[in-house]
Amino acid sequence: MKKRNFLYAGLIISIVIVLSSCFHHHHDISISVNDDEDVYRMRASYDEDKTRAVQRIINAHLHPHHSLSVVHGYVDTDVTLDDGTSFHIKSKPGNLKIKFDKTENSEESCERMKEMCEEIKNVLANGDNNE
Repeated sequence: MKKRNFLYAGLIISIVIVLSSCFHHHHDISISVNDDEDVYRMRASYDEDKTRAVQRIINAHLHPHHSLSVVHGYVDTDVTLDDGTSFHIKSKPGNLKIKFDKTENSEESCERMKEMCEEIKNVLANGDNNE
């Protein structure tokens, strides 16, 4: 009888731990920016509920220079803007990767890319999803 009670208690504790970890994952945010001599990279992993806010920022920065629109959050492409700025973007709900080669772009383009990424970081870190 005692073994059965321990088994049930262990099962209940395991279920609680699994469910708890599932629910806490929604608040995990991981943002990394690597800015070395030749390449600027941003990687972000975040709650899928913030995807629309990230899309809005990207679209606002790209719209004046390119027809690319991140609508549903799924993009994996090299982008060349009208001013010659080029970069790679990979995006899906809850994840974003941007790779910007500084050797192929102007300093002005690099600053604009950094501004966009900084805005994305602020929205993700401050919890403002502009909904």
